Amino acid sequence: MHEALSLLFDLTPQEIDLLISNGTEREVHRGDLIIEEGKCPDGFYIILEGLVEVRLDSARGRSLGVLGPGELLGEVSWLEDAPASATVRAAEDGVLLGISHQKLAELLSAEGTFSAHFYRSLGRVLARRLRARSLDVAKLGLGGNGISAVKEMPAWQAIEPAIDGMKEMMLRAEKLTRKSKGTPPDELFAQTHAGFDQLCTLLTQELGPDADIDDPSREEVGALVRREMHPYMMLTRIVERIYTKPRGYAGDFLTIQWMYENQTGGIGAAGQLIDAAFLERPAARAVRNRRQLLANEIKQAIERGGQVASLACGPAEELFDVFAEKGNDSFKATCLDIDLQALAQVSDRRDEEGLKLQMRLEQANLVYLATGRSKLELPPQDLIYSIGLIDYFQDRFVVALLDWIYDCLAPGGKVILGNFHPSNPDRALMDHVLDWRLIHRDEDDMNRIFSASKFASKCSEIRKEPAQVNLFAMAVK
Repeated sequence: MHEALSLLFDLTPQEIDLLISNGTEREVHRGDLIIEEGKCPDGFYIILEGLVEVRLDSARGRSLGVLGPGELLGEVSWLEDAPASATVRAAEDGVLLGISHQKLAELLSAEGTFSAHFYRSLGRVLARRLRARSLDVAKLGLGGNGISAVKEMPAWQAIEPAIDGMKEMMLRAEKLTRKSKGTPPDELFAQTHAGFDQLCTLLTQELGPDADIDDPSREEVGALVRREMHPYMMLTRIVERIYTKPRGYAGDFLTIQWMYENQTGGIGAAGQLIDAAFLERPAARAVRNRRQLLANEIKQAIERGGQVASLACGPAEELFDVFAEKGNDSFKATCLDIDLQALAQVSDRRDEEGLKLQMRLEQANLVYLATGRSKLELPPQDLIYSIGLIDYFQDRFVVALLDWIYDCLAPGGKVILGNFHPSNPDRALMDHVLDWRLIHRDEDDMNRIFSASKFASKCSEIRKEPAQVNLFAMAVK
């Protein structure tokens, strides 16, 4: 995801400005045709806001997926000067940045250095995409001899008994649940939790970053694990949403809301039991833990002046927690998010609780914000935080975001950036079963990134929440 940001942040600030200033914003509405299969588009696009769906008309309209902010559209047709291989339509209202073929050709002809940097950046984006697609093809090819070969691998042989045990448990759970009129007996929740815990431990041992296995084999075994577990995972509520990514990425506002609520959902006994087992995993607990940590930091910011901004705010539960405890006039909050549905949910609750004067909502365009093309007028902030955002982005973007944050902070103001730590015991589960792939960073990584930003020094403090899965890097201006 966010391939356009990878493209832009391989360019210099001047080159980014040149590219964006020669583009044209285009508003699209749900159902609007953007690119038509078999026809040559007149340019390529960067998704700034909203979601688009990619379909193969030649395969009876088969959906190839949903793409969100930061993705590129039509760049291969431009490179090959060939018709588009798929149809793209707006899945919801949104905004695109369109750059015509003619305008881009003029820029590349006139600016030799820009041309070299642009082609190299686009090449790197396409190489990453090709690598990802190659893995997908390998996974789809798990049939016949392919599956037989994977099943001979030691990693699979170590994991398989735990998967078989989970399947047997789910069959037994369905029988027992029918006898209890639809509600799984309490003992099944404990048994499923133990079985799921065993499976996750084996996934980490055999497929984790420290496992003694090469990357192609890791992906092949992981694909078979996902294939075997997929029917059960799709019966859940939270895991199904993480995997299908209806908002274009795994940790969207509703997924985070459900983790905060910690309530089991799902279809049938298997869905309810696995959903409950996932909610007890360290990764899910870490999401819940960060809510209190942030609430405590917001309370401290109130003492410094009470101007607080949340980037990629999601459901903003920590803000509502502090308002409920401290009162409506205790501080001013600005909530920024690219997702209009997330902002709509926050807006409804804000208005219900009489916080319209205390909470300002802004749809933030990450591309424009990070490159300086968009200005957001904020009073000097006492706290700016972002949790669940930067682990989707490469270092260069995080540095640019930190620079923007630095300029927005009041003297003595604090920034907090959250990131999943490499010690995350659920990383293999997230990578290979949930398809929730994040950039994990440790303390040294965060110190290096902060030092490269306008803060110009290591983090003033790095903390972990009780599950020891999320770290929180902090610095004071």
